[in-house]
Amino acid sequence: SLSLVTERYEVVGSADPVLAVAGEAVILPCSVKPNISVVDMRVEWFRSDLKDTLVHLYDDHVDKNTDQNQSYRGRTKLNHQELQKGDASLKLSSVRVSDEGRYKLSSC
Repeated sequence: SLSLVTERYEVVGSADPVLAVAGEAVILPCSVKPNISVVDMRVEWFRSDLKDTLVHLYDDHVDKNTDQNQSYRGRTKLNHQELQKGDASLKLSSVRVSDEGRYKLSSC
C-alpha cells in the first residue's frame, strides 16, 4: 500500500506595515512555517491592490521575470540561499512612491 504525507505549512508575512524610504532598498518579509525549504516550490510575489500585478516569480529553481510588471524590472530579488530555510522575503531596490501598496506571496 502507498501512504502519502502532505506537509502542512503556513505563509507568514509582517503583522505591521513595512515602511520604506524612496530611493532606498526595503525587505518585504515573508516566510514559511514550519521552516521547510521552498527551493522546489513556485514562489510568486504580487501586488494585491493592483489586480494581482506580478512583482516577482521564482519557479524551477530560477527567477522568471519575463511577465513581471515593467515598473519592477531589475529591482526585485529573492535570496536563493534563504529559500532553503523557508524565507521567501523579497528585496525591492530603489523604492519609488508608486511602490506603495499591498503585496502578497503565493507559494505552492
